[in-house]
Amino acid sequence: MSEDKNIRVSRREFLRDSAWAAAAAAFASALQERLEAQQKKTQPAKPQPARPTTQQRPATTAQPARNLPPVNIGFIGTGTQGQTLLQRLVRIPGVRVLAVCDIYPSHLARGLRMAGPQAKGYEDYRQVLDRKDIDAVIIATPLHLHAPMTIDALQAGKHVFCEKTMAYSVEDARRMVQVSRETGKHLQIGHQRHYSPIYAHAREMMVEQEVIGKLVHVRAWWHRNNSWRRPVPDKKYEELLNWRLYRKYSQGLMAELASHQIDVVNWFMDATPISVMGMGGIDYWKDGREVWDNVEVIYEYPNGVKVVYTSILSNQYDGYAEQFMGDKGTLLLTNEKDGFLFKEPTAEELGWEEHAKKTTGKGGTTGLVLDVTATKKKGTGAVIGGQKMAAGYELKDAYVLELESFVNDVVRNGQKPLCDAEVGFKTAVAVLMANQAIEQGIKINFTPEMFQV
Repeated sequence: MSEDKNIRVSRREFLRDSAWAAAAAAFASALQERLEAQQKKTQPAKPQPARPTTQQRPATTAQPARNLPPVNIGFIGTGTQGQTLLQRLVRIPGVRVLAVCDIYPSHLARGLRMAGPQAKGYEDYRQVLDRKDIDAVIIATPLHLHAPMTIDALQAGKHVFCEKTMAYSVEDARRMVQVSRETGKHLQIGHQRHYSPIYAHAREMMVEQEVIGKLVHVRAWWHRNNSWRRPVPDKKYEELLNWRLYRKYSQGLMAELASHQIDVVNWFMDATPISVMGMGGIDYWKDGREVWDNVEVIYEYPNGVKVVYTSILSNQYDGYAEQFMGDKGTLLLTNEKDGFLFKEPTAEELGWEEHAKKTTGKGGTTGLVLDVTATKKKGTGAVIGGQKMAAGYELKDAYVLELESFVNDVVRNGQKPLCDAEVGFKTAVAVLMANQAIEQGIKINFTPEMFQV
């Protein structure tokens, strides 16, 4: 177990904050009863350690053969996002979720039901890490717990999938990268767009096919009209369930939403920002929250490219999207599933336009629908991480594809994740420093050393 003095969490520290401690005390008895009932109802299957196979599997594509040993997973954190992942994870052939951990009783109970009868429930995540029959862990806890739990898991000899944003602080994120290197265990970060066929296709069209010409500007946004607050059955659970609204646990909209989209900008441009400035405020939801309900940020990237980002919680008209503008066209990616190309009037004809569906954009302009199956004749589209996708990929969402890659490519075959610790670290630096720029009301200039480990 980790002895890192800089990032260390004991069980007492894990539960010490007043709201969290009160919640833990309130449900301790009920939790023990649940665990005992669960253990009486089912006898865990005899564990079999996973062993590597010499067959190299293309990234994000392969389903494990039936004769391969199972991959045994421990799942830590079964709140809303954790359940989203767990629901998909259990459907992957060859996966056995042997352990589920959460400190909130209903989340733990739901996670156990989703995982299946072979899973055992835990309140303390370190008990999951102590199990020698678990090959890897998935961590979907509140942000401030990502670093200590990930570091402990890596040092316990587990491969780790950790949800984004990578860590609460730049220092914590850097340490996570260092420990991954020291232990030789892979760390995958949950920026699922890296595994999305439509995003891979759009990046190929922009970078390799150069369909938008020279990139000059980027806009990205995530707009909602809700409080971002979850219902709480008892006030003592407030910070436990609404941790995203409190500074000691959360880095707000930039970490929870913008991180996905700034990660896409870094990826598509193969670059990190040069500077950032912005503003934010608690201007609409006057409900005791401590994180901003709106942020407006401007990044500068190499070659004069500006990235304008907004996230608001009081109007949902625009939804969420990323828009890459070049002197020959605009790529628009919306709702994490649809892609469009709008050509400039002076742009030349593209060889695959006759195969593409059409759409109508602003001012009645005609756009091309990005379809990974429509340009097969050009040899493009059905590729992620340089590897051709297996049949049926178009029916899967990016969450499924990233989890399949973690199980089959990372855990089974020891391959480096497409979205590894280094990728996640650069995104974390970009969004966390944006928060600092907003907080201090200054423009922050990045140096290359900030993105180095």
